[in-house]
Amino acid sequence: MSSIEKSFEEFRGQEEIIDIELCTKENRIPSEGKWYRIKIGDDYYIFLKQFVSGEEILEKVGVTSTDCFWLYQKLKNHDFERISLTEKVNLAQPGIEHFVVKPTEVFNYFVDNEPEMTDKKELTPNQILEAAGITPVSDYYLVRINVDGTQESFANSPNQPIKMVCPSMKFVSVFRGEVPVS
Repeated sequence: MSSIEKSFEEFRGQEEIIDIELCTKENRIPSEGKWYRIKIGDDYYIFLKQFVSGEEILEKVGVTSTDCFWLYQKLKNHDFERISLTEKVNLAQPGIEHFVVKPTEVFNYFVDNEPEMTDKKELTPNQILEAAGITPVSDYYLVRINVDGTQESFANSPNQPIKMVCPSMKFVSVFRGEVPVS
């Protein structure tokens, strides 16, 4: 069975699919307890229930790493409003125009297995060490542990910007000096 046939089978028997964007444009209040067509980004999606979570909306558009994206709702005559993963959205709420998915604006990372966070798109190894409370930074250098297990040392480039990415990156601090022997 083709995907078009599957889509048709999924919606067969449904008396009414409410177009949320059209209701808002026409100043109509959407009916409750129906199926809902909403715009997310540039595409349209059907939801089979009135109340959906932010996570369900992200999953519908194919976002699997929900920590790396934020969902925003646009209401008529209002600014965009961020929707959390657990927040329930009432699709029959009057005034919903559309939803937008954007990359996260906050990056989580780990230094020596301790969680850290930044809203900067780039940080230098020295800034990462300092934010983790590892001082004086001149006594240490940073090593990134990549997803595949390989390592990248920043021993000779403490001020080279590192692009912060999602999901979380992992770093290890390494002491530069000699360790006294007792």
